[in-house]
Amino acid sequence: MKQQRADSFQTAQAAAKAASASQRSTGQLPVVEAEKKRNHGVGPGPSRVRESDIANALLNLEREIRKAESEAELGYLMVNGSRVAVQYRQALLLMRSGRSKHRVVAVSSLSAIDRNSTFIRWIERMAAQKLAGENLSKVISFDVRSDSGADDLDASSYPFGHMTLVPLHLRDGTVFAHLMLTREKEWDERSLVAAARLCETFSHAWESLTGPAKVKRKLRSRSMLWLLVLFGLTAAGFYPLPLSALAPAEVTPTDAFVVAAPIDGAIDEIAVDPNSPVEEGQLLFTYNDTDLRNRVQLAGQGVSVAEARYQQNLRTSFSDPSAKRELSIAQSELQLKAGEYDYAQELLKNTQVTAGASGLVIFADKDTWTGRPVTIGERIMRIADPSKVEVTINLAVADAIVLQEGASVELYLDSNPLQPVEAKLTSASFHAQPDGLGVLSYRVRAEFAPQVAQNPPRIGLRGTAKVYGEEVTLGYYLMRKPLSAIRQWTGY
Repeated sequence: MKQQRADSFQTAQAAAKAASASQRSTGQLPVVEAEKKRNHGVGPGPSRVRESDIANALLNLEREIRKAESEAELGYLMVNGSRVAVQYRQALLLMRSGRSKHRVVAVSSLSAIDRNSTFIRWIERMAAQKLAGENLSKVISFDVRSDSGADDLDASSYPFGHMTLVPLHLRDGTVFAHLMLTREKEWDERSLVAAARLCETFSHAWESLTGPAKVKRKLRSRSMLWLLVLFGLTAAGFYPLPLSALAPAEVTPTDAFVVAAPIDGAIDEIAVDPNSPVEEGQLLFTYNDTDLRNRVQLAGQGVSVAEARYQQNLRTSFSDPSAKRELSIAQSELQLKAGEYDYAQELLKNTQVTAGASGLVIFADKDTWTGRPVTIGERIMRIADPSKVEVTINLAVADAIVLQEGASVELYLDSNPLQPVEAKLTSASFHAQPDGLGVLSYRVRAEFAPQVAQNPPRIGLRGTAKVYGEEVTLGYYLMRKPLSAIRQWTGY
C-alpha cells in the first residue's frame, strides 16, 4: 500500500511540475502569479491583457483542433490546450467503454500512459462511481478528499483535491467521454462554464473526425457482446453438416486386362511405350529365348534318338522274342521325349507376349522391366479402356469415417485444384492395408458422375478426394479429432 501511494503521488507531482513548466514556457501564468504581477505594476491593464491573451490562445487552439488527424492528436490537444481558458493543474481524458466503464486515454504533460499504475486505476474507479446514473450527462465538481474520507490513501496523497468532470456528447446527446480537470482550489462558476464551452467544441471536432457510428460502437457493452458471441458460437455448434474426410486419390481404370508373365525368365525387350494405345494381338514384350531355343533343340534330338530305338526294336521283334519286351519300353520313351519337345516348343512360343485386348497399355517405363527376371504370374502391365475409369482413394485409418454406398465424393486433381470433379462412392474395403507409402488405409472406390463420365480425366492423374459421410453437428465436426486424440492419450 505504501508503494502504491508513493507511485500515485509521484505521478501526480510529475504531471504538476510538467504542467507548470509548460505554463512558464508559453507565457501562460497561473492566476496567483498574474495577480502578483498586476499588483506590482508589471505589464498593461489586467483585463485587457488577460482577455486578449485568452482570445488569441483560443483561436490558435481552435485552428489546431481543426487540423487534428487522429484521435490521439485530438486527445492531446484536449488535455494540454485547455489550460488557457480554464486554470487547472492536471487534465485527463476518459473515454466510455460500455455502459459503466471509463478508460483514461490521455493525461496532460504525459506522452504515454501506464495502464497498470495505481493512479490510473484509481481515477477510472472513482470516475465510475461519480458518473453513475443521472450524473453521466452533467458537469459535476467535487472535493476528492472530503468525499473519499481519510481511509482513501490515494485521494489523500493526490495534491490536487478539487476535481470536475465535464461530459463530451454527440449531437444526439449521447455522452461518449469526460474531461477531468483538477486543481488545488475550489471550482468557480466562470471556470466551469468555460470548460463546458470548450468541451462542446471538442465534442464537435471528435464527432467530425471519427463519425458518430464509430463512437457509438465503442459504447456498446462488452459483456453483452461477449454473451452474444458465446450464444452465437453455441448455436453454431448445433448446425448440421455432413462429416467429411480428405485422402489422396488417383484416377484408375475399371476392369483392366492384366498382362502377367506367362513363364519364368528375363524380359529382353519391351515393344510398346507406356500409356500408348495397342490392338489385340499386338506384340507387347519378348523374353530372352536363348535357353529355351537350346532346350527345344536338345528335346528334338532326344525325340530322334528315342524314335530310332523304337524302330530298331520294332524290326527285331518279329524274330527275337526278347525284342518284343523292349518294344513297349522304347515306345513309352518316345512318347516321353515327344512330350518334352512339345513342352519346350510351347515355352518358346510364350517368349513373345501379345495383347489380349485393345486399349491403353499401362506400366511404369521400359527401363524398369528391360533385363529384369520375372516369375510366372507376375503382373507386368495392364490394358485399359480410357473411357472406363474410376477414382481409387486411400483413406487412412486415422481419418476413417462411416461411409455409405452412393455417398458424395469430390476429387480435386493436382492438375486443376480449383475445379472439383464429382463422383459417387461405390465400394470400400473391409480391412485396412498399407498403401504405397506404408500408411494403413482403406481402399475406397468411386465412379464419376454421368456428366463427367462423358469426358473422364486421364488415367493416372492424382489429387485429393473429399469423401462425405453421415450428417453431424458443427461442434462434433470440429472436435472429432481432438476428442479422438484425447481419448487415445488418456484412455477415457
